[in-house]
Amino acid sequence: MTRIVCILAFISMVANMNAQGLEISVHADPQLSWITSDESGVNGDGAILGLNTGLEFDIFFMPHYAFTFGVDLNNQGGKIVYSDSINFQQTNGTLEIPAGSSLKHNLQYLGVPLGLKLKTAELGYTTFYVHGGLAPLFNVRATTSSDPLLLVRENIKPEVHVFSMNYFIAAGIEYRLAGNTAIIFGFRWSAGFNDVTDNDFANNNLNSAGLNLGMVF
Repeated sequence: MTRIVCILAFISMVANMNAQGLEISVHADPQLSWITSDESGVNGDGAILGLNTGLEFDIFFMPHYAFTFGVDLNNQGGKIVYSDSINFQQTNGTLEIPAGSSLKHNLQYLGVPLGLKLKTAELGYTTFYVHGGLAPLFNVRATTSSDPLLLVRENIKPEVHVFSMNYFIAAGIEYRLAGNTAIIFGFRWSAGFNDVTDNDFANNNLNSAGLNLGMVF
C-alpha cells in the first residue's frame, strides 16, 4: 500500500511540474570521441564512434529559459599511442604495453548533465535552441584493444578515474509534430576538464563531437 501511495505521489508531482513548464525528452546521440594529452610522449591516434543515450528534463522558469538535468549512458574513448612502454593495472594483474603501440580505449560513463537551455519562440512548427552546461561522469566500464598486440577489450578500469568532469554545448532545432511532441536535431560538443586516466604519466582529456537527436514528449 505504501508503495502505491509513493508511486501515485510521484506521478502527481511530475504532472504538476509538467503543468508548470516541464518538458521530458529522450535522446540518442551518435558521436566521435578522441583523447588529447599534454605530454609529448603520448599522442592521440584517432577518434572512435560511440553513442550517448539518455533522458532529459527541462524545467522552464521563464517562457524561453529552462534549467536542465538528465541521466545518460555515454560511450566514449579514443585511440592513443605511448612512445614509451607502459604498464596498465588490471583487476587480475598487469598489462604490459610495448613502446609505440596503438591502443583503442572504450570508456563507458554514467552521466548526470546539468545546464541551461535557451529557446526561441516557435516559428511555424520550428523552435531553435542553445543548450550548455556541465556533465559529471562516473566511469562504469573501461577496456582497451589493439590489433598488433592481439588485445580485445582488455579490462583497464583500475587505470581510469571513477569521476570525470566535462562541459558541453549543443545547438539545433525542435520541430513540433503534434501537441507537445517534437523531434530534436542538432549538434553537440563536449570536452573534459580533468585527466581521465589514473596514472601520473600524462594528463589525458576526453573530447567528443556529434549529433543531438531526440524526441520531446
